[in-house]
Amino acid sequence: MRLIQTMSKSWLRPAAMLLIVGALAGCAAHQLHSDGQRQIKEGHVAEGLANMREAMRQDPGNLPYKLDYINRLDEETKKLIRQGDEQRSAGDTKAARNSYLDALQLDGSNERARRGVSDIDMDMRHRDILAEAEKMDAAGKWDMARERTMVVILENPANPNAQLLLRKINTEIDTQHRAKEALTASQSVMKKPVTLQFRDANLRMVFEALSRTTGLNVIFDRDVRPDLKTTIFVHEGSVEDTVNLILLQNQLEKKVLNVNTMFIYPATAAKQKEYQELKVRTFHISNGDAKYILTVLKSVLKIKDALVDERTNTLVLRDTPEALDVAAKVIAAHDLADAEVMLEVEVLEISRDRLTDLGISWPNSATISTPTGAAGALTLGALGDLTRGQLQVTPFSLGIGFKLQDTDANLLASPRIRVRDHEKAKILIGDKVPIITNTVTPIQTGASVVTGSIQYIDVGIKLEAEPHVYPEGEVGIKLNLEVSNIVKEIAGPSGSLAYQIGTRSATTSLRLRDGETQVLGGLISDSDRNAAAKVPGLGQLPIIGRLFSEHNGDRTKTEIVLSITPRIIRAQGIAEDTMRDVWSGTETTIHSGQFRLDPISSVSGTSNGISSNGMPRVDAAPVPAAAVVQPAPPVVVATPQIPPATPAILNGVVPDAPTPSATQPQGFDAVSPPPSSGYQTAPAPAPAPMPPPTPAPMPESATPAPTDQSAALPTDKVLAAPAVAPATMPVAESAAAIASTPANAAPVVVAAAIPAMAADVPDKSVQSANPVARPMSNASAGDGSANTATGRPQITWGKLEHVKAGDQFKVTLNAASFDGIHSLPFYIRYDPRVLSFVSASPGEVSSRVGVSNIDPVINDAAGRINMTLDAANGKFFAGSGALMSLTFAAKTSSRQTQVDMQLAQLGIAGGSALRNISRPQPLMLKIEP
Repeated sequence: MRLIQTMSKSWLRPAAMLLIVGALAGCAAHQLHSDGQRQIKEGHVAEGLANMREAMRQDPGNLPYKLDYINRLDEETKKLIRQGDEQRSAGDTKAARNSYLDALQLDGSNERARRGVSDIDMDMRHRDILAEAEKMDAAGKWDMARERTMVVILENPANPNAQLLLRKINTEIDTQHRAKEALTASQSVMKKPVTLQFRDANLRMVFEALSRTTGLNVIFDRDVRPDLKTTIFVHEGSVEDTVNLILLQNQLEKKVLNVNTMFIYPATAAKQKEYQELKVRTFHISNGDAKYILTVLKSVLKIKDALVDERTNTLVLRDTPEALDVAAKVIAAHDLADAEVMLEVEVLEISRDRLTDLGISWPNSATISTPTGAAGALTLGALGDLTRGQLQVTPFSLGIGFKLQDTDANLLASPRIRVRDHEKAKILIGDKVPIITNTVTPIQTGASVVTGSIQYIDVGIKLEAEPHVYPEGEVGIKLNLEVSNIVKEIAGPSGSLAYQIGTRSATTSLRLRDGETQVLGGLISDSDRNAAAKVPGLGQLPIIGRLFSEHNGDRTKTEIVLSITPRIIRAQGIAEDTMRDVWSGTETTIHSGQFRLDPISSVSGTSNGISSNGMPRVDAAPVPAAAVVQPAPPVVVATPQIPPATPAILNGVVPDAPTPSATQPQGFDAVSPPPSSGYQTAPAPAPAPMPPPTPAPMPESATPAPTDQSAALPTDKVLAAPAVAPATMPVAESAAAIASTPANAAPVVVAAAIPAMAADVPDKSVQSANPVARPMSNASAGDGSANTATGRPQITWGKLEHVKAGDQFKVTLNAASFDGIHSLPFYIRYDPRVLSFVSASPGEVSSRVGVSNIDPVINDAAGRINMTLDAANGKFFAGSGALMSLTFAAKTSSRQTQVDMQLAQLGIAGGSALRNISRPQPLMLKIEP
């Protein structure tokens, strides 16, 4: 016994020690956990998490400690990572890096923090690359700058600075490319003016004339027939338009190889597939439906190679550049932002209910019963022995009703919903009521299986509205209102449940102004029910009958009022006139312009800085007088028609031409006709070196028109060849060439004009034997003064000094040679991102005719100002001087921006000849910081 006591004492002592140590350890862990939470609240996150981690280590079995530590660690690291993300977005890379590093100190395995540090290092490296790219961009090394920027874009496509710089570089490269194209186009022989008159002439001979006169190189496809003929009478048209007319007559097409070389081939489907170059262009549709737009393009433009990416709402088209240009305008006319409307709806339901229950409820019936015998039956003998004490009567109940209940309820719902144009908005204010349906299915054992299903129906106020925004600022709404309520429950077989639903609905279409409120009422339900339970006879007495009857009344009246107010959030987008009305070519050929022969003023130009198509030239610069080529007088030379077997003429060289005879004038070659032709031989001038084409646009040509005598000459003698007097031919040689023409020759070709034209030459100079063209001055070549000298009305911009960002500046429109102009409608275009219109004031020319104020129509968001200068009754714009002044504000700095003026239509007083006003070149501005 003593041994057992000794052993028990030896065991209890270590156990007690262990319990004491465990208790102390638990207390220490609890204290560490509490201290850690307190330190985190005080902002000492690292120390607090360390204490919580130590508490978890000391008490590893405590699950709450572990969960608290994990949650706190995750919360604090996420907070630091969010802070780093915000600092990185703000551009503070140093602080963002420190935040990510702090998160890594708390949780070294956090992948988001590691990625944040890596992204910061990448941002710093990208910043250095972009700085280098900006220096290259400023130095004009755009290709190298784009290459460096693309390094950043490939590594981080979301870098906003790289995106902005890339867009800027691409814009500059595109501008430079367009400038080069404009310079090339201005130097192209296709823009030179030419005058041709041919009747039934061989096609290749006509191109020989153009080649010798303009320096145009022509290459023919092997399938172009050599016997093609053409008849054309063109006066002062461009070489390009003239060639297009000739090719159209003979079903030919051309492919321009460079500024002065073209390749001509038959306009057949096979040849077009062989030579016609196609482009692939991707259109990102922002607002429209790409599939619908593709259907429009296939139906209207017959585009075959097209693909829709429904994921990105993108169109990819492959066709000719002309077809893609037209397609771009069609897409722009359809890719418009949908209008949006805010519908403010108020639904008010007024309900009044009066319930009455007055009177005395008497029992309806009484039952007398007899006791039954032992066998459960009663004999007639026993019935006669019954006494009053043996008869049984059901108990009577008497109820008195004193109930009058009035209920007034107002249900108001005021939802506001924003919806797009032609989209349906749905509003439901109510409940979804379940309907239980049980289906009984018999089985083989004779029993049945009951299967239940639940369906839900909407009960309450349902409103459907479909708006349509009109361009006039009104909103059409298709409205459908339905108000329903549960009348009663209907129990079906097998435990199924249904409801009787009372419904009131209204459907209408209305058109409201923006902000106009329309109230729709009249959905009234009025029911009156009265019921009476009376004792027969007594209950029908006039006054006492109320004591022997019970009266129940139920009167319910509900009315629903709906008010709706549309407010236009965004109006329907409307395409510009240039996008809604687009030339698309012919049935077989798509191109973005009209097939026409432009006048010489649009070919040679009217002032410096205006290209042949009337658009501003990027490379505009003053043209020195030495660069102006003097015009050559018309030369009439007769030559035989080239037989069909003659090879193609390239650059005006006739193969196997005979050598000139001794009797011909020096510098001319004779082309002998075939022996069987019966035509006479006439001298033809030899080609002379052409001067290099000048990029300077020239004023309106004044090449002498062909005389009526030459146009009326007989054509049964000799077919004419081109008059190919070169630009360097002296006037004496021209006169000698005219004198050498045989008397019996019937020339059809009069002359081909050269690029530079002088001022107008009177018709009598054409009939002179020695026509002399007046030389062109430097002023007429550069600033359009030739137009002023000839009396052609003209508008020019005034000079402008330097402009700084944030300042207001004034520009002047000057008029010259105005005569008999009563109304002058025009519009001004500018870049709204750079400039803002302030005001307009009339100048001295406008003030003289009674223009005191100008009321422009301003669309500053689109950068367009429409205005009309109307002279007072009986007065007309005349003379020269300041027409008006425009005041703009420079919003931001810009290396190059422009203000352009476009004329609308010109009103001329009756009896005056209609003149085209030469519009000014765009005013190029540099906004300094």
